[in-house]
Amino acid sequence: MKAQIKEHIDEMVQEELVKNTQKKKKKPGKLRIFFFILLAKIFGVLLFFSFLVFVLFGQGIGKKEEATPSSTVQSNGMTVCRPGGKTVTPEEIQPHLGGVFTGQAQSFLNAGTQNQIDPVLLAAIAKLETGNGTSNAVKNYNNPGGLMDPSSSQMKGFQKFATLEEGISAMARNLYKNYIGMGITTIEAIGAKYAPPGAANDPHGTNGLWPILVTKFVGQMGGLSFNCEAGKPGGVVDTGAASSQGFIRPIAQTTITSPFGPRWGTIHKGIDYSCQDGVTAIASSKSGVVELARFGESGSGFGGYGNLVVINHGNGYWSLYGHMSSITVQEGQNIGVGQQVGVCGKTGQVTGPHLHFEIKTAFKFGQVDPAPFLPQG
Repeated sequence: MKAQIKEHIDEMVQEELVKNTQKKKKKPGKLRIFFFILLAKIFGVLLFFSFLVFVLFGQGIGKKEEATPSSTVQSNGMTVCRPGGKTVTPEEIQPHLGGVFTGQAQSFLNAGTQNQIDPVLLAAIAKLETGNGTSNAVKNYNNPGGLMDPSSSQMKGFQKFATLEEGISAMARNLYKNYIGMGITTIEAIGAKYAPPGAANDPHGTNGLWPILVTKFVGQMGGLSFNCEAGKPGGVVDTGAASSQGFIRPIAQTTITSPFGPRWGTIHKGIDYSCQDGVTAIASSKSGVVELARFGESGSGFGGYGNLVVINHGNGYWSLYGHMSSITVQEGQNIGVGQQVGVCGKTGQVTGPHLHFEIKTAFKFGQVDPAPFLPQG
């Protein structure tokens, strides 16, 4: 990125100098104007690239706690399920709502339930589409879904609702009619239609961030409970015998695609196992207490891991399970060896579906090579 900025600035400087030398003698005042214009252009370029970096990395997807090649980073197959079918409450949604959405958690719950839309999904999409309740459409038209007025010329104007509650309900009806009711139920599939990358209204390609950010907001609110397959909570996965230290492999009949150690100029802090996206069950490597079960946000020490679970085994060691498509345990839950913690996926910063598994000497950091702790052969 720095090289691109420098190259762009150098080109502008050279272009301006060539223009300047082709002219006759400049008066001192004109020379000052020339340099002022040049500096203004340079500032504009720097401002643009700064904004681009903020959009790409300021929303919690750019911090690389687990490095991957930047040209192939993806975040797909996203599902954040509410463990055990637990129902959502207004208290879980409200802290994450702002602007005109403040105090409207119950409105999202009512509209979602009445229209067969997951209230958390509804709130997450509304939050993204309106800048968390601050857009012109939602403030002046009570229109969180950006719905166009069918009576206006070529449907160019926003539809106006008498109350925000009516606007939220209309948004829910539209989501059911054009998405959920048509079998388009995952965040990824909804995003491909709702905000398709490369569309005419997406000149900078930022629509590609839509499913990533909606997934992030869903995770903050505790996960989905509608149309969400998270496997069977409490199920036991047979991955083979335990090692002398009491650890089992977290996944059965698989291949190690990337071991612990040097990789791409850094240290890969765990073991990657191949698995089938949305199908392969992930097991707790040892009994313990679930200390973390959520989508890893940038700045938390777990950015880039996607849906992850961290288990404290009570013997000075923790284990981490990353990039899962869904989570089947809750924070604070006691868990036995071999008990299912989630399902294989490709959430977070990944190049494809796999399980990233770590053994650590601390909750956040302290990663060590898991191989000596696991059964050999």
